[in-house]
Amino acid sequence: MYMNRAMEEFWRRMRLNWWAPSRQLAAFWIGLISGVIIARYISLPNETLYWIFGLWVLIFWSGQEPRVEATAVLLVGASGGMLLWNFTNGESWFHPQFIGTVSEKLILLRDNLIDKIISAVPEPQSSLLSGILLGNRIKLDKELVDQFRLVGLSHIIAVSGYNLTILVANVRTVFRPILGRNVFWLGLAVIGLFIVITGAPSSILRAGLMVGLILLGEHLGRPRSSLLILLTAAGVLTIFEPKIIFDVGFQLSIAATYGLLRVSPLIRESLERIKTPKTLATVLGETFGAILLTSPIILLVFERLSIVAPLTNVLVVPLIPLVMAIGLIGSMLVFVVPALGSWLLMLGWPILTWALFVSQYFSSFDFASYSISISWAWCIALLLLFIATTEYLQIKYKPNER
Repeated sequence: MYMNRAMEEFWRRMRLNWWAPSRQLAAFWIGLISGVIIARYISLPNETLYWIFGLWVLIFWSGQEPRVEATAVLLVGASGGMLLWNFTNGESWFHPQFIGTVSEKLILLRDNLIDKIISAVPEPQSSLLSGILLGNRIKLDKELVDQFRLVGLSHIIAVSGYNLTILVANVRTVFRPILGRNVFWLGLAVIGLFIVITGAPSSILRAGLMVGLILLGEHLGRPRSSLLILLTAAGVLTIFEPKIIFDVGFQLSIAATYGLLRVSPLIRESLERIKTPKTLATVLGETFGAILLTSPIILLVFERLSIVAPLTNVLVVPLIPLVMAIGLIGSMLVFVVPALGSWLLMLGWPILTWALFVSQYFSSFDFASYSISISWAWCIALLLLFIATTEYLQIKYKPNER
């Protein structure tokens, strides 16, 4: 009975709201991204695509009924995406010279930071900190990397949009009660600092754009537009580099951000109902919201299912933003006041030691993980199932927030 009511409410709101301009813009970006994906596997002549594009533009501007307009917007985006792929063959076409120069200097800065961390913190904690902060797996012992993979913690030693998303979300959670709306500026500062420290890899630049736009939407009082902002950021990045859609880091960034935006609030509120402290509920909600949406992609790419991953992530991941914050601030200070920077970096030693202990202990179990592979079709099906379930629960429990 409750499910039927929720479904009726869902479809009623879809009929009322889908034709709104914001939803049409979302349809355009979905069409554009879909068109790029289709064009990679199915080639159509440009002349045919010109006709499709022009025809549906005319239909849209001729003032048809809402459903026809929405279809037109979707097909304009799809044909535009296919044309984009045909013209660029998926390659990036935007290459300002100064970006390459700055990137080279930042990579040198990153390498220097790794040396500073290693000199300030004993091994293997120093290698782990550089892995968490900068994605530097070269210094990590192969056995240690394998342990993190077995227990489902390998994502914390890969510099990615996932890490940046989690870091910014948790920093804002901790400091929002103190700074209020000014936490927006702290979030931007963390994004900028993380980009500089990591050497500005493309995955972090992409994630920085997405997270920054979402923060801006919330700061301007439009938190409900966060999904549209996420789609817009993904669409804009696709325009500049179409093949980015097939990059695993990009996919994980999108999935993790969606998990934070839509899944995390549901988990957090469920935990709060059973009297979980608010801050802990928020951190756990953000962590598991991201993990849930990224898990199908991880299974597809890495072909391993960690049985102990839920427990190890509960024990370790909520502490990672703290050690990242310590590492970011300490890494900057080590150039200005070396003694103070080194002392601050050492504050992360207990957390790093705990992460090492958890990975070593749980990887010793024979049942820690199993090799499992899923097809891309199953990956998409699982993602769609998670998204559909999330949107259904949003309608059922938060009908006034859509």
